[in-house]
Parts: sequence; structure tokens; C-alpha cells
Amino acid sequence: MRAIPLPILALVAAATASSPAPAQAPPAASASAAAPGDAVSLEVDPPGTEKTKAPTFDEWAKATKVRLTRTGPAAAPCTAYRVREWLKVRCLGTKPHAMVVLGGDAAEVSFWIDRDERQGGEVQFPMRRGDRRVVQIWTGGVDAAGVFKAKPSLVIQEHWLEDRAAPTVTAM
Repeated sequence: MRAIPLPILALVAAATASSPAPAQAPPAASASAAAPGDAVSLEVDPPGTEKTKAPTFDEWAKATKVRLTRTGPAAAPCTAYRVREWLKVRCLGTKPHAMVVLGGDAAEVSFWIDRDERQGGEVQFPMRRGDRRVVQIWTGGVDAAGVFKAKPSLVIQEHWLEDRAAPTVTAM
């Protein structure tokens, strides 16, 4: 059996090694609409300019899944939905303790924390041209001394600059 040079082994190892999943990248400009049931990018199908009322429960039940501009590991248990210009980010298994608008427009933002042992929660807000907002979701637990400690869990940022065709929404 012939010995394989070390540089070739390193190259093969690097090519076959699994790496952690990268943050969700924005779609290419030539991206087309996704298949039914798949999440659609906000850049592929941006919200319209009409200002509408918050969706009803029935409208949210039929909402389209959307893919956010970027997501990080903290957003793995989250799914985003859209009805007209309204966005809902629903996170399951996160045990949220509190949710707050850290900056930007807090008008029409609503939060929900599940009653069943705080297993999940959601935030809803409109995405309109010129909007900017940052939402923080907090979790918490009891430390070794039995004292409750809150800790930041997820940051959702939404902004829609005037010269852009679609909003930018990140969850990290």
C-alpha cells in the first residue's frame, strides 16, 4: 500500500468534514418562489404598501411561512409567518420569561407567552417601509443559590429602509 502525502490527507479531511450550519444567508437575486409549504423569502415576496389591521386568529392559522433575512442558532426553534405586511415569529421550547421592545417603533407590537409552563411564545408586528425595531426575548432560571436569573435569549431586529424593496429581519 502506498503512503498518501500529508497535504492531500488534510485536503480530503477538510472537504469531508462536517461543519456547523451557517447563519441563514439572504437568497440570491435570481431566487424564485419556493414550493408549496416551504418558507418564502421576504425578498422574493415583500409585503405590500397598504396599511392593514392586525390579522385575526383565523388569518394567522392560514399564514404563509417566511424565511427571515438571517437567523442564528438561538432562532433554531422559531418559525416566522406572514399575513399581508404582518410578521409573527413563534418560538417553541424556549421557555420565555419576558419580551420587550428595546428600540424603535413599539406601536402595534404584541407579545404572547404560552401558559403551559412557558414552553414558547411569539411576537407580532407590522413590517412597513421606514420601520425600525429591536425586540428582546428573555428566558430565565434559578441559579445554584435558588435565585431567579433572567438572561437574554433571542434578539429580533426588523428594519425597512426607504430605498430597499423588502424589509430586513434578523433573529439571533
